[in-house]
Amino acid sequence: MFQDATALDIAGRLCIVFFFLAAGIGNMTRQKIKDHIDRMAAAHTPLPALAFWFGIFLQFSGCALLLTGWHADIGVCFLIVFTITATGIFHRFWQVSDPMRRNISRIMFLNNTAILGGLFLLLQNVR
Repeated sequence: MFQDATALDIAGRLCIVFFFLAAGIGNMTRQKIKDHIDRMAAAHTPLPALAFWFGIFLQFSGCALLLTGWHADIGVCFLIVFTITATGIFHRFWQVSDPMRRNISRIMFLNNTAILGGLFLLLQNVR
């Protein structure tokens, strides 16, 4: 699974996988699925239902590839694409008029930027 990985590398991979799995599983209720698809449609995402399910595929398959170590680099790339796309759809803080919601969205945007940094570092490790 993690042949040449150090303890820190394994801990980092497990934290990243936990984050994406917890977020993905938390979004799998009927109401959350509807809410996400409606928000994607409002953001003018083409084919929002298909885009939502494709995002779920990227999220869960990326985690599976990373956990098993089989084509882990592709798994990390899946998570990178998912994160960039989800951030662009859901965290356009510059378009939010309410100051509190704008700040929350800006913080989420910045959090996702940090997650991307971790994913890029991880990609270097699994290549």
